[in-house]
Amino acid sequence: MELIAESVMDITSVIINEDSSMICFEGTVGKYGRVYANHTYIPNGVSKDAGKFYGEARTIMEDGTMVSASLQGVFRRNGGKINILSLDDASNGDQNYVSIEIDLLEKKSKVSVYDAWT
Repeated sequence: MELIAESVMDITSVIINEDSSMICFEGTVGKYGRVYANHTYIPNGVSKDAGKFYGEARTIMEDGTMVSASLQGVFRRNGGKINILSLDDASNGDQNYVSIEIDLLEKKSKVSVYDAWT
């Protein structure tokens, strides 16, 4: 897979519910410009250390174009860190594989975006 972009995004909020949690992100990610995204995490067991997630993203590119994307994948938590593997389907036709490393204590996420088909 071809690496498209790497970035560090800020965690802007964390919302806790009884059976899920949501994290919201904001940052600049390569060709996509300014990215706003959210993930809803649904654990697959009592420990809440792993499971699936779904989310949405909106981007504002330098030329003012907006791209939206649906996000889905799996997560695994270890202490204050969460690792995510995501498949993203964007409105401009891009389909990406994304690896994310979240540091909950630092409120940062390292994002690596790959073209899913190269």
